[in-house]
Amino acid sequence: MNNSKAQIFNVVLNILGVSNPLENSNSLDNRAILLNNYYTLARDCVLKDFDWNFASSMRKLSLSTTSQNLFGFSYCYDYPNDCICARDVFENNCYKLEKFKVASCEEDKVILTNVKNAVLRYTKRVEKEVYFSPEFTIALSYYLASLTSSVITGSIQKGELAYEKYTKLLRHAKYLNAQEGLDTIADEETYLDSRC
Repeated sequence: MNNSKAQIFNVVLNILGVSNPLENSNSLDNRAILLNNYYTLARDCVLKDFDWNFASSMRKLSLSTTSQNLFGFSYCYDYPNDCICARDVFENNCYKLEKFKVASCEEDKVILTNVKNAVLRYTKRVEKEVYFSPEFTIALSYYLASLTSSVITGSIQKGELAYEKYTKLLRHAKYLNAQEGLDTIADEETYLDSRC
């Protein structure tokens, strides 16, 4: 299924019990205007709320030119422009997780760490709906419904119910995310040795 902003908006309306759909996301309908006002912030919040597989990325960090206090860390790196949430820092070619801190230095967001050649694993900003996973699309729809329900329907309670459903969907997404990929590989030699 190819997601679109209009489809997400119509799912939001369905969640809120509104049966009259929007023809497109850029219409002059007050509901479309309201949903567009919240959309980018809601999308980025849902991306940050969970370590979504489809939005996971890695990047070798660039040293920052900042000269301010490093809060006890040895290195200061630029925060990537497309980063929604920094998840892990490790040294290039070594996957041992290292301590890090996100801070502001000279009005720029930076990553502080003691790693010389730092690589960041992070949740990146994904703007094209076609790349959203089905779980993310549904979670975003419920979150957007929770933010806009009082204006669209006049009901705060519908928004509260939508937010409760959103938190349940995040728990389910963790289970589904865990099914994609393999974290560890069993050591065959150890397995064979243990049979003797």
